[in-house]
Amino acid sequence: MDITHIYSTFVRAQCKTKMKAPQHDIRTIAEIAAAIGRQNQTRRSVDCICLDADGARRVFQTESYIDATSAILICSGTGEMWINGEPYRLKSGTIILISVAHLCLVSQCSDDFSCICMMVSEEFMNRMDATDMIYRRIKYGARLYNTPVMQLDEESAVKISSRIDAVEAAVNDTRHLYRDEVILNRLLAFYLDTSDIIDRQELLPADSARDQNIAKSFIELLVANYRQEHKVTFYSSRLNISEHYLSLIMKRITGQSASDFIFGMLYSDARSLLATSKLSIQEITSILNFSDQSAFGKFFKRRSGISPLDYRKLQK
Repeated sequence: MDITHIYSTFVRAQCKTKMKAPQHDIRTIAEIAAAIGRQNQTRRSVDCICLDADGARRVFQTESYIDATSAILICSGTGEMWINGEPYRLKSGTIILISVAHLCLVSQCSDDFSCICMMVSEEFMNRMDATDMIYRRIKYGARLYNTPVMQLDEESAVKISSRIDAVEAAVNDTRHLYRDEVILNRLLAFYLDTSDIIDRQELLPADSARDQNIAKSFIELLVANYRQEHKVTFYSSRLNISEHYLSLIMKRITGQSASDFIFGMLYSDARSLLATSKLSIQEITSILNFSDQSAFGKFFKRRSGISPLDYRKLQK
């Protein structure tokens, strides 16, 4: 599971687009394939889909999460995608790297728009080598959550496209005795190339190996404990460092403090529970370990500008 961030522009984005608040669906790989008439049910874990303008509109016509780690490479045309309440212009060579916690909507695209969308389920991602691939996933989550869109030069775009094509070829080779291992290795090549591009573009300064390991460990702890543990002290003590040092590391590597990550996870989870579950607000308060419903309401309203109840009403 990748990290989330604070959706501070939610209400403002709704006003800007002048659209009715969309349903925040969680769409699986199979559902996305079915949306464009692709019925191959064997591709529930990994799939590479080519989308034209009509396909992109069908897949991203409502604001929704994708239950997968996804890479979308724009091949032609132009468009605009809203990700977590922020608009991004798309053109040929743009790559979008999104996690299960990115809320996406294509607001417009030209008739000649086309893209390749590679989606990998969390279950399949977890089969990758923990010492390498999980670290790289966390690195992307940390570095790219607030900037999930990059513009590639022509050489890099061709390289990334070829890596996605290689994954697709491995997925198609159903008779291969070691098919999953081949897919995993080709995904590794994709992530290595993407990592090289990110580092060469110097999105953020290079970090020491120790600081990167601390950030990785913090995120792993956070994913496992954020519902119950809301204080930075819990995480810093488990990592045997001070609160200040943990926040300093996270700020330097990701641009966000440790508390930003904690509250971002809670807020994202709260939004999902309010939008997709039938749990009462009191039950959600308890699940997320707030002291009482009033404390949860204040927390939610500070970030969204509206109460949990009003937010839920908007989703209907």
